[in-house]
Amino acid sequence: MPATAPVRLVIIGCGSIAKGGYQPRCLAYPHLISLHGYFDQNRAAAEELRQIAGSGRVYASVDEVLADPEVEAVLNLTTLGGHYPVTLAALKAGKHAFSEKPISITSAEADELIREAAQRKLKLGCAPSSSLGYEQQSVWVRIRAGEIGTPHTVLGSFACSRLECWHANADVFMTTGVSVAADATPYPLCVMTTYFGPIARVFGFARNTVPERTLQTGPRKGTVFKPTIPDHVLGALEFANGMKGMLYAGWSGQSEFPRLEIQGSEGAFSVHPHNDGMGIRLLSAKDHEIHTVPSPAKAFPKALDWGKGVADFADAIRRDRRVRCSAEQARHLVEIAERLNESSRTGMPVAVTSRFEAMEPIGDVAPWEHSGGQAQAVGR
Repeated sequence: MPATAPVRLVIIGCGSIAKGGYQPRCLAYPHLISLHGYFDQNRAAAEELRQIAGSGRVYASVDEVLADPEVEAVLNLTTLGGHYPVTLAALKAGKHAFSEKPISITSAEADELIREAAQRKLKLGCAPSSSLGYEQQSVWVRIRAGEIGTPHTVLGSFACSRLECWHANADVFMTTGVSVAADATPYPLCVMTTYFGPIARVFGFARNTVPERTLQTGPRKGTVFKPTIPDHVLGALEFANGMKGMLYAGWSGQSEFPRLEIQGSEGAFSVHPHNDGMGIRLLSAKDHEIHTVPSPAKAFPKALDWGKGVADFADAIRRDRRVRCSAEQARHLVEIAERLNESSRTGMPVAVTSRFEAMEPIGDVAPWEHSGGQAQAVGR
């Protein structure tokens, strides 16, 4: 394909994050992404996305998607247990793949995906793309410029209200092997490890805080279930570069714990680990005051730009460069979740052995802006 042609991509899995997040934002980058079609086991969900877009094909099966020579890449938005097998099938069919997080249930599965992509010379990416927010990038640049002196500690959290009160499939998250450490911690950990590199050791404390829950929404409303995996985790982190960190995630209630705070010898930055445009705060050691820092002009308005990681992935395909939301970093986050749970079971700190190659800050012009200019914000 010509280097300037948008990548022909099919969305597999047309649920809530496809409709409310990925599809509208992928449509905002037409110079990089062409939504070629949709597949979902519920055909009506795929038909709805096609109607919203006004174009694209509805496929009858995953096999039909992967057999179509016009399809260059898939966006895997299936349920958690589908991330690994669907991505693996796509790679084996010669398609580039970008997956919702986590990239897989286990780090061994992630290793297999990375090997398959490398052997076939295909691009493989994975959410979250929160580190690509203009606020998150701005803070990264300012830290590296020495604005808060030498960074030494990073604190991160992602806590949401009772999952079963707003998610129709909350029981899937809590009974199928995907703990809160695997599903919720990637948001702060993505930004933490982008800024400061891999984590070398963790000490985790995980538990179930609510022994019985009842679905409050969706077609199975009223279903009672008992979580079998942790819904709450605390972690002490030691980075390979010597940085120290603390992590909190939970599915049992909101928290005022710092979403993402980076402490240095001359001050501290606070920024959201998930959404762009939420504001930056700077605590200066010079005057001991907390200052509100203006958001970059390009910051997405108080939300996550779900399409940005996919746009970067598409640009990486066309220019044959590394994907910023890399599979290697996603694999590292899966291993961190495994080690946090292992540490909690054993009562001992545990080494994290995987590593990934660091990226540099984006700079003044992001890769997804290089042809067609900045995409305009559209609703989630």
